[in-house]
Amino acid sequence: MNVTTQELNAALAGIEYERVELAGGRAVLYRGDCLELLAAGVLGASDVLVTDPPYGIRNRYGTVKRPSGRRTMEFDFDKRNGVREDVRDGVRGCVRLLNAPRAAFVFCGTDTLEYVRSELVASGMTTKPFAWTKAHPPPPMPGNWWPSAFELALYAFDSGAWFGDNANHKRRNVYHGDSLRNGNREKVPHPTQKPLHLMKYIVSSMVRPGATVLDPYMGSGSTGVAALQSGRRFVGVEIEQRHFDTACRRIEAVGL
Repeated sequence: MNVTTQELNAALAGIEYERVELAGGRAVLYRGDCLELLAAGVLGASDVLVTDPPYGIRNRYGTVKRPSGRRTMEFDFDKRNGVREDVRDGVRGCVRLLNAPRAAFVFCGTDTLEYVRSELVASGMTTKPFAWTKAHPPPPMPGNWWPSAFELALYAFDSGAWFGDNANHKRRNVYHGDSLRNGNREKVPHPTQKPLHLMKYIVSSMVRPGATVLDPYMGSGSTGVAALQSGRRFVGVEIEQRHFDTACRRIEAVGL
């Protein structure tokens, strides 16, 4: 049996993970902890980082009807210390894997924005803000009188990074479009699933055709689906088995 250098590194570090190739080898998915895989040298070089790191949301989510009749979103938030530090370390490790000229796109919660920005700035890349404004935002969470109608992200790049051909000259750093609501055929059981129209906009704006997108927090695999449907390659990592299985099913369907 042939053993790859990555598999040997993982074995020496005592790391267990699962690796799956899909869509004729255009997508490689790993089930495991991205920080462990980065530290062990399991993940190889990629071209552009596109990811939506964890916000600290745990298993329970959905809409809840209040006594007033109003429906609100309800989540369980994981208050463990270290979520922000883990995101910072994950971004740092992934940026080191990028081929030059580097480019990255990272969604940020209010708790992680400065952590992510500090890493991107320290890497030497130019860093800019991005906003996704939602045409139909989700209902408010308990105690939140102003429902969130937008999400923030940061994009970063080296001089010479690709930002599309002439057809992309009208693209802006504010994107307006619907979020995924219950009943949408695209919706899967994931609390922060991003719509494909948004992820295709990002991928087609920042990733050359044929280049490889890296998502170390791939969740349900929307970035991977968008990458493959747009003629790019994909490497994704997800730690939770149920979300990994969902991502595998969705990405495998693209290759059929």
